[in-house]
Amino acid sequence: MAGGGAGVGCEIWRMELKHWTFGPFQENTWLIRSADGRGIVIDPGMSNAAEEARFERDLEDVEVVGCWLTHAHLDHVAGAAYIARKFGCVPQVAKADAATYQQAPLAGRVYGFEIADLPEPTWCDWSGRQVLDCLGEAVEVRFAPGHAPGHVVFVHHEAQWVIAGDVLFRESVGRTDLPGGDAEVLRRSIERELFDLPEEFAVHCGHGPSTTIGHEKARNPFVNAAGSGMMQRG
Repeated sequence: MAGGGAGVGCEIWRMELKHWTFGPFQENTWLIRSADGRGIVIDPGMSNAAEEARFERDLEDVEVVGCWLTHAHLDHVAGAAYIARKFGCVPQVAKADAATYQQAPLAGRVYGFEIADLPEPTWCDWSGRQVLDCLGEAVEVRFAPGHAPGHVVFVHHEAQWVIAGDVLFRESVGRTDLPGGDAEVLRRSIERELFDLPEEFAVHCGHGPSTTIGHEKARNPFVNAAGSGMMQRG
């Protein structure tokens, strides 16, 4: 994929991951692609016709058959209407993030960022740990609020990766000053849902570069394995 929306591709188990960086918030949109040419889009952030066209061009021959959201902040749903219109896939999102999803167009206007009317999503009971059928493979969805009240992460244990949305970044964490955010809840989510994964697991983030569980446990200044992070100090 081209610069500005550069993607990363790597053979993972029997699937491939790609990503694009879209919109004024530089949001990472992820695609899980199976060997048989089907794909699931996670957090569609396309913000204009040029980005939609780039996404279609880079898809090559992939058939988009699903759309999942880690959470429903405006930069992660900006392309939801396009995905529904073009591919017939409405987003699947945790019921706990219903208010976030419904408020996204208004939040966009506050930031001067127009979002097309969002399609009615499929509301999911992603309130714990469930195993999803992801193109014939098992992906676990884990409930990880704190950045958003209905935030989830998607974990592929065999492939050793997690698509983490805005919970955990390379040496940073998601902001907690937006509606429904809570720093203490986010800290607990990271420790419970991410730091119990093996250190070699790749963490694919909603913004910025990917990282690993081991790197964040050792180096994250907000939450780390030593318990000395800024969010862990009582």
